[in-house]
Amino acid sequence: MLGEITPDAGVNVYGAVFGFAGHIHTTSAFLNRCFEKREVDEMQQEIKILISVLAKMHGGDTFKPHTHPYYQLDHIVRGSYDFNIDGRTFTAGVGDTILIPANCVHSFTETSDETGYYFEVKFSSFSKGVMEMCSDAGVFVQNDDFSGKLLKEIFDENNNSTPESEEIMLTYLYAILFKLTEKKRREKNTSSKYIEVSAYSSPVRDTIRFLEDNYKKRLSLDTIVAQTTLQKSYLCGLFKKETTVSIFECLMIIRVRKAVELLTYNPMPLAQVSKETGFVNITHFNRVFTKHVMIPPGQYRKNLKTQDFYWNDATEGRKANHITAATLEGKKIVVNNIN
Repeated sequence: MLGEITPDAGVNVYGAVFGFAGHIHTTSAFLNRCFEKREVDEMQQEIKILISVLAKMHGGDTFKPHTHPYYQLDHIVRGSYDFNIDGRTFTAGVGDTILIPANCVHSFTETSDETGYYFEVKFSSFSKGVMEMCSDAGVFVQNDDFSGKLLKEIFDENNNSTPESEEIMLTYLYAILFKLTEKKRREKNTSSKYIEVSAYSSPVRDTIRFLEDNYKKRLSLDTIVAQTTLQKSYLCGLFKKETTVSIFECLMIIRVRKAVELLTYNPMPLAQVSKETGFVNITHFNRVFTKHVMIPPGQYRKNLKTQDFYWNDATEGRKANHITAATLEGKKIVVNNIN
C-alpha cells in the first residue's frame, strides 16, 4: 500500500506537478550563511530525521487510525487525501503540507482516481523549543511550495548522501519549520494590551491576546479553546497553572481593567461602561468590579473626582489593587500579582 519510488522517478513526478525539477544550492557557503557551525551542532542534538521518502498510495488506500512517538511531515505531490488528525478532518491536495504531531491519533485515505505521491519526512525531538515550534506550525498549510521544494531537497540529499548530508537536511528541515511558524512568530511579537504575557507559554499567550481582542463579546469556553490546537481540559489546566487564574477569571480581569480605564478617563454613564466592557448587565458589572477593585464602580469614579490623594495612593498600591494601580500608571497587569 505504501512504497518508495526511485529518485529519478521522484524528480519527474515533482517536476510534472510543480514545474520544478532543479536543485536548491547546497554548498558549504550556503550552510554557513544560514547557520554557524555551533548552531548546526545544536540542531543535530535537538532533532533527528528518521526517514525521508517519496511515498505513493493508490486510490482508496487507507492508513487506519494509529499513533507514533515522532513527527510526520507530508507534502502532497499528486492526488487528494482526507486526513483525520486528533478528530479534525482536512482535505489535502497538490501543494499542501501536513504536519502530524508526535503521539497524535491520525489516519488518512487517498481519495482520487489516480495514484497519489507525497514527500514524507519523519523526525523526532525532545527539545522544548522544537516541540513549541511544531505546535506553532499548525497541522495543515495550503499552497505551500516552499516546504515542498525543501522536502524534495531532503529526499534527494538522503538518496545521494555525502558527509555533509545530515547537516544539509537538518538545515532544510529547520527552514521549513521556521517558515511554517512565520505567522505565529509575528503574532508573538505583537504586544498584548492589558496583561503581561512574556512569562507564559505560547498557547497561554495566544489565549490572553484572544481575550483582549474579544472581551466585549459573549465568549464560551468552546469558542476560546477553538482558537488553539489544544484539548479543552489541557488548555484550562495549563492556563491555570501558569497564570494562577482560570480563563474566565482572566477575562473578567481584562474587562475590569478596561472598565477602570473608561471610568478614569471617559465620562460615559456606568451602564454604557458595563456594555462596552462585555458584562451581562450592570448588576454583573458592579459585582465583578467590586470584587477586584474593592469598591463599586460609581464609588471609584467619585473618589477620583473628590480626592486628590487617591491618585498617589492608587499608584503606590495602598488603596487600590493591582488592576487599578497598573491602569493609572499605564502598565500591564501581572496576573500572578492579583490577590
